[in-house]
Parts: sequence; structure tokens; C-alpha cells
Amino acid sequence: FKHLNVTAIMTDIIKDLDRFRIIYGLKKIYRFNSVDGRKESVPEHVFSSLMLADFFMSEFDFKVDKHRVFDLILYHDLMELYAGDTPLHPKIKGDGQKEREETAAKRLFEDLPDIISKRYSELFYEFEDRKTQEAKLAKAIEQLDAEIHELDYTKDWQGWTETFLK
Repeated sequence: FKHLNVTAIMTDIIKDLDRFRIIYGLKKIYRFNSVDGRKESVPEHVFSSLMLADFFMSEFDFKVDKHRVFDLILYHDLMELYAGDTPLHPKIKGDGQKEREETAAKRLFEDLPDIISKRYSELFYEFEDRKTQEAKLAKAIEQLDAEIHELDYTKDWQGWTETFLK
């Protein structure tokens, strides 16, 4: 250990932690969905999506990497730090949503610590491309979570039709 420059290592870790703190901003990003007289935060949505994924993967024998599904769900909404939420609502169109989200993700790739940025980049594109079974399941869970959540908040349903929910 004598050859290690502990001060330089600690300085780098502190810099990375400072860059990591950007993720805490998700606590301030609110979704369209209601929760007890307020709006749902992105971390609340991620938590319930993770729980829903665990339920389904425990209930059914999906041939997927469970940890990969969890990682995809955990990271999928980070870009909302810069892009904001595009809600599940018929009156709010997602025009330009894909481009906004990709631009936001690329900005995050630069702003996050390298180790998180690399992981996020990989997971972001896997989730968006949905070429793996894990990504397809993660996306389905993410969408289902919003619909299940809204079962308790019928006031948010204005304009919802069967066609809209397909």
C-alpha cells in the first residue's frame, strides 16, 4: 500500500461522488400520476416497478436474468433528470419524446462518474432497443406499473379509452 497515493485516490472518489449526486435530483422529478394528494416521484415509480418485477419473476418462470431486469428498471428513468416525465395520458403527446430522452441520456453519460456512465449507457440502449428478453420484460413492467398505480387514482383517467391503453 505504500506505493498508492491515497490522497489522489480519495480526491478522485470525492469528485466521483460529487458527480454521482446528480442522481439524487430524481427525487425532485414528479410524474403526472397522483399519490395521496401530490404527484408521484420518479424514485417511487422505480421502486414499485422493481417490486412488480420481483413479483412477476417470482410467480412465473421467465427465462431471463433477474438481476439484469432489475438493473434495466433501476436505470431506465435516469434521463428524466434532463428530459422530464412523459406521462401516460391521452392529452399529452410524446412528440419528440425519443429524441428528448436520447439527448438527455447523452448529456448524463457526460455528467455521471465514468463507472456509472458506462453502465447507464449500456442499459439505456438495451432498454430503448428492447432486443433482449430482459429489456422487453422491463419495459412491460414499467408500463404496467403506471397502469396499476392509476387503479387507485381514477381522477387521472380523464380521456382514457381502451384504444389509448393498447
